[in-house]
Amino acid sequence: MVRPRLMRGIHAADAALASGAAVVIVIEASLLGRYGPTWYVVANLALHVGLTGALLVRHVWRRSSFIATYLLLAALAAVVWWSPVNLGVSPLVLCAPLSLYVVARHEPYRWAVVGLLLGVAGSFVSPLRRLPDGTGVGAWIPLMVLVLVGVFLWATGRRRTELAYQERLQRELAEHERTTQSRIAGAQADERARIARELHDIVAHSLAVVQVQASTGLALGDPEPMRDALVNVRDASQEALAELRSLVHLLREDPGTPVSGDLLHLKTLVQSVRDAGVELEASLPDAGTFRQWQAAWLAPTRVTVLRIVQEALTNVLKHGGRDAQARLDVAVDQGWVSVEVTNDHADPQPEPGFGLIGLRERVALAGGTLQAAPQGDGFRLHARLPILWEEEA
Repeated sequence: MVRPRLMRGIHAADAALASGAAVVIVIEASLLGRYGPTWYVVANLALHVGLTGALLVRHVWRRSSFIATYLLLAALAAVVWWSPVNLGVSPLVLCAPLSLYVVARHEPYRWAVVGLLLGVAGSFVSPLRRLPDGTGVGAWIPLMVLVLVGVFLWATGRRRTELAYQERLQRELAEHERTTQSRIAGAQADERARIARELHDIVAHSLAVVQVQASTGLALGDPEPMRDALVNVRDASQEALAELRSLVHLLREDPGTPVSGDLLHLKTLVQSVRDAGVELEASLPDAGTFRQWQAAWLAPTRVTVLRIVQEALTNVLKHGGRDAQARLDVAVDQGWVSVEVTNDHADPQPEPGFGLIGLRERVALAGGTLQAAPQGDGFRLHARLPILWEEEA
């Protein structure tokens, strides 16, 4: 397992450099034929092999290769100086700047500084002093120092640029994460508000009917009216449970699944309010028109109309009671549907609730307007919203 990982980590450039170093090894091996297997020839050859191996893995084990390269170069300088014969100057002295580049490019800054200082110091005792330059002042050493300094500056400059780029990416990623979390929180808040509106609209009307019917049965005490009131309580409770099951099913299934919004349910709402004792006059289209609307309107329009009527009639029950008189009008005019509910009695000090708040939010989301305010001794609610047609979906 180690060997495949090692082979994958070797750079193509390092393999090419190691191939060139292998040629140098072959040339150095020719000294065996001239001087025989003496200690300095064998040591020189072994150090060349070690430098070639360190060069091959300089990107795989950067620190280990760096340390090995500098130690091997120091040993090579010692062998060249102590050898009784002239072993020459090996091209592998260039392993110093090559190794320095890797640590300066990828390792912490202190590694680059140590590598530069060791390389500069080693240049003054390296075999480069033996190279003829025609000047007699050892110009190869300053050249080697310039090469090391240039490699150091180039590699550390690229590293700083890379670190700055990575830092900028991390800041952008953190900002993106904050923005995403903010959007998620906003979406969750919107979803909680939507669920709260649905629960309120489903439960409030049915419980208002149950409350009025139960109060009526208890007040009258007559078995027959009490039976009628209990039947209405049963029907309202069943209806509320059915709608709650529908909502729970919707939440458990695909969130993109729309609520059906059956407009024929408007007649059921009207009848439940009438059964509760409210004198309600309703101006509604016939069943055929309702079916046409049901087929042509998108679910958001149908559901919004249902919830407007439901909330308005619930308020009639809550604040008007059995003796209230109310009127409901649902009409369509030039791509807009309007819903108006008026009643002759309004609670002078109504308890604060979330019904109208949720209704305003719902109508605003549908692109419509809502007016709800006292009118004389009663109350008037008027909503108007654009119709979303199926062919526009």
